[in-house]
Amino acid sequence: MGRRRPSPAYVALVGTLALAALFADAAVVPQHVVSTLDDAPPANNATAPGDVCSNLLSRQDCGYVGITKDGCTQRQCCWAPSQAPIPWCFQKKNEEYLCAADIVNRRDCGFLGISAQECYTRNCCWDSDQNNLNAPFCFLKQHQCKGYGVKGVQESDTGLSIDLELIGGPTGCARFGKDAARLTVVVDFETESRVRVKVLDKDTARYEIPTEALPSTASTIRRVDSRGYSFKYTESPFTFSVTRVSDGQVVFDSSVTGMDSLVYEDGYLEISSVLPADANIYGLGEVVTSFRRDTRGTRQTMWARDAPTPVDENLYGSHPFHLEMRDGSAHGVFLRNSNGMDVILTPNKITYKVIGGIFDFTVFVGPSPSDVINQYTEVIGRPHMPPAWAMGFHQSRYGYKNIDDVNSVVSRYKQENLPLDGVWIDIDYMDSFKDFSFDETRFPKAEVRALAENLDANNQSMILIVDPGIPILPGYEPYETGMANDVFIKTLTGKPIEGRVWPGQTYFPDFLNTNETWAFWQGELGKTRDDLGDNVYPWIDMNEPSNFCNGACTQNAPNANQVVKRDDAQPPVNLKYSINNAGNQAPLDQKTLAENAVHKNGLRLTDTHNMYGHMEAQATHHALLQLKPDTRPFILTRSTFAGTGAFAAHWTGDNWSQWNHLYFSIPGILSFGLFGIPFAGSDICGFNGDTTEELCLRWHQLGALYPFSRNHNDIHSVDQEPYIWPDTVLPATRQALQIRYSLLPYYYTLFDRAHRTGQPVWQPLFFQYPQDTLSLKIDKQFLLGDAIMVSPALYQGQIQVKSYFPGTGRWFDFTTHQCIMETDTSNNTTDPSGDRPNRYLFLPAKMGTDAIPMSIAGGHVIPIQNPQLTVAATRLQPLSLIIALDKDGNAQGELYVDDGTSVQNLNQARISWELNKGEQLVSHAALQWPSASLKGGVASGDLKGMTAAQAQDFRANLGHGDKIEKVVVMGLNFGRFGGEKDIDGPIPTAVSRSVEMRTQGRQHVNLHRRDQGRGHPRNAGAGERWGKQTVFKRDAEGQSPHHAPKAASSKVSDETPVFQAAKVSALSQLNVNGAQIPLGDALHPGLNGTAGQDPTTGFAWEVSQEAGSLTLTGLQMDLFNGWFVQWKMT
Repeated sequence: MGRRRPSPAYVALVGTLALAALFADAAVVPQHVVSTLDDAPPANNATAPGDVCSNLLSRQDCGYVGITKDGCTQRQCCWAPSQAPIPWCFQKKNEEYLCAADIVNRRDCGFLGISAQECYTRNCCWDSDQNNLNAPFCFLKQHQCKGYGVKGVQESDTGLSIDLELIGGPTGCARFGKDAARLTVVVDFETESRVRVKVLDKDTARYEIPTEALPSTASTIRRVDSRGYSFKYTESPFTFSVTRVSDGQVVFDSSVTGMDSLVYEDGYLEISSVLPADANIYGLGEVVTSFRRDTRGTRQTMWARDAPTPVDENLYGSHPFHLEMRDGSAHGVFLRNSNGMDVILTPNKITYKVIGGIFDFTVFVGPSPSDVINQYTEVIGRPHMPPAWAMGFHQSRYGYKNIDDVNSVVSRYKQENLPLDGVWIDIDYMDSFKDFSFDETRFPKAEVRALAENLDANNQSMILIVDPGIPILPGYEPYETGMANDVFIKTLTGKPIEGRVWPGQTYFPDFLNTNETWAFWQGELGKTRDDLGDNVYPWIDMNEPSNFCNGACTQNAPNANQVVKRDDAQPPVNLKYSINNAGNQAPLDQKTLAENAVHKNGLRLTDTHNMYGHMEAQATHHALLQLKPDTRPFILTRSTFAGTGAFAAHWTGDNWSQWNHLYFSIPGILSFGLFGIPFAGSDICGFNGDTTEELCLRWHQLGALYPFSRNHNDIHSVDQEPYIWPDTVLPATRQALQIRYSLLPYYYTLFDRAHRTGQPVWQPLFFQYPQDTLSLKIDKQFLLGDAIMVSPALYQGQIQVKSYFPGTGRWFDFTTHQCIMETDTSNNTTDPSGDRPNRYLFLPAKMGTDAIPMSIAGGHVIPIQNPQLTVAATRLQPLSLIIALDKDGNAQGELYVDDGTSVQNLNQARISWELNKGEQLVSHAALQWPSASLKGGVASGDLKGMTAAQAQDFRANLGHGDKIEKVVVMGLNFGRFGGEKDIDGPIPTAVSRSVEMRTQGRQHVNLHRRDQGRGHPRNAGAGERWGKQTVFKRDAEGQSPHHAPKAASSKVSDETPVFQAAKVSALSQLNVNGAQIPLGDALHPGLNGTAGQDPTTGFAWEVSQEAGSLTLTGLQMDLFNGWFVQWKMT
């Protein structure tokens, strides 16, 4: 907001003008008054008679004492020095300059500490009301832009082409530059659910994202007769709207009261769209903030920036996409533009202010949240399918002193029975921080290779960090090869642009050069693979690109804090609109390269900066595929853009070992799910600063469920491997990782679905419960897939978590199998004022005894496996099914299986399960296998279509357990019972609270082990983790309020208003694949329907009356064959 006070020279000059005004009525101005004024030509905006700046004596003052030409231009006024006693800075003709500028468009007119009177003296506006945008109190008057008018329209079945012309002549709006005189709006009805609106300068070609960075949508266009949207426009000024046909919701409308309809200038574009009051907006990033964006005033800047995760500022990635929930339906908007921008949310509108390129919007009409992400990722690219091993746990840190430190960590993980699949080494391994080198003293290449080989033998992998900056060192092979092949970004004078990062002075590869640079990058990565092995993968960091200088810097700068501009690096482009970089309108080259550097294809870094990391990820992905064409790459990248999820995983950067950053990891991962990057996570226990025992425990509990799960911290921070705290963090982490590894079949299926449809692995609650208005603001709970809700402890000293149970259905405790929330028949999910107190529970979360609270939604089947110490070992284990019945006794689930590594999976299986009316579980298997005799080389069907040899090869190639040995069915006492008091409404609050509080302090029983909480043996083997499922018993007051079948005709008397579950007591019939299992008869007198084991088949059963559950073991059902189990209960 700072402005200089006028200099004495300016005061004297304007004082002379004021003196001349005394003689305004005289025929001749005294010579001594005007002799100090040089004759000056008129300004560019006052060159012709009749022009808006051509008036000579009727000028209306637009300035103040001491104003300069630049200051006048900023006010969108005319500047013309004159010998006459008239203002040099004056208003355009026929324009009304007002103080009514919307807060979004306020332009600073003051300086730090300016008073209202000083503001008025400057001929400016004053409004000292506080605002969330930090907009100035003293701001310029503005005239309203007239916008563009329609001059011609061409319509077709697939869209429209609309010609526009600037209203008001060539001077136009001139907010921050010269307006384009003519525009063309191309409207393309690309599919039944998406429409693209592209605004082009008709006379001048402007930068657009190249197809090398973001592919054309041509391959995904589907022309249909019936579309789910309508497009409308107004002629003068031109505005447009998109309406969803199914419900009449106007999802984009650029006719916003009080805002300019369309500004299209050199270096500045602006447009707004109407929002409802208190809109539910999600996305727009990357940023550390809450998941639901604050529409009272949010300025989201998009300019890739290396910063240690400050709150509410622009960060490493840029994603100009948002999803909005409105009345239970969803839509999305994507601006296909890589330039710097501010996207501003204020009451009732969203405003885009972009400093280059074009407007290229795609509107997705949903109507479900999953539909929107499906439609969006179809445009930007589907998320990649990670290799199975990468879904395991990873250990890293910056600051391992030598290779022995790393070996020790690997050994300690195994010693403590902690699962581990990825071992990471930061820049410590490098020789003087040079890429593709090894410090032969601390990290000898031979010993690093030995570690990689040892990891490979145990089906584990190594990940090494690689930064983009290549040090300028003659004799250093990557530098010499890069210079010889001309792979570096250049200055305007044609020299490689120089920056400084860890190794010192560096050049930066030009990843938009998909020929020479990509070949160079592949060659260097290939040498690392040759040196270390194929189980070594790259972690690409510092790729915003980060720079220790502001812009280019010379080699003689003594340290990274001294910034010196190079003579051959042109000064930054003069961008008149300053985006809110770093929260303070910092220069665009702050801690990055000069933005006007150029690529080999002629594009400027001004336009492509936000895609640098995205292009490096794409080049790295391409290189790994070239090196091993049928092995899935794994890459972790810090900087991202729209579409990066097709190539790499992402972590949320240099977070802090603080409780609020534990929370921020949830909205961060949820947001990247919207951005098409579901394989995301945060550094467990925090990167910056020192963690604490309790914080690290809680972070491992939550982080073990991250889609990408890694412990990582800084060289200056204390050690934070889980075994540092052997009595607390270690057993809690072991427990948490066993939960994760047991859920690997479920995770793998979720990642496959993300790869096919874009569906996030972590989801906000409203993805499955869009009609539940309370779920729209919840970001301290999340869904793992469709079936599991996680309610983590996020505060110091927390012993319980207040958890909201969305929707109206049943919910079950993940570890005890108890139904903890019954069906709510009031169906009050859509009332914005309804707080639904009966849908909250306090879940136990004591440190050291309780696992992270997890709940299963009724109606789902979840596949699990016996957890081992690696993903590969876990995949070989038999499976079990956890089945949670809905109120009608139904449930469904699915599983995807392939070999876990191949890009082209000729062998794969899709398994589905369905349980109906609580009595019959059916499994279906759809298989694919290679067949040379068929077109396309693959066959599909079931095992009956294979030969014995094919079936054997199929199982061997998948490398996956193929037996289901255990089934747990929860909630068999579904339904309700009638009588004098129908129990047909929400659970009474008192009963709910009784259930909650009586679970406090009890020992949770994990699904996969006996030894929980403080009872863990530190060295318990993985084989001990499966045991008979025990059930927590409660007295009558604390029993879950299940409903018995209505036919039971049970009643509850007025004198005894106790809500009891209708208990199931025993099996009366059990049938497996048509074979009747004896439950006790003359031939089998020792068996009964409550618990037993058939001596012939080995099938065993147990009925829990309290939980209403049935456990079947010893099944040995073939995963890849169809089968069924049927039963009757008494």
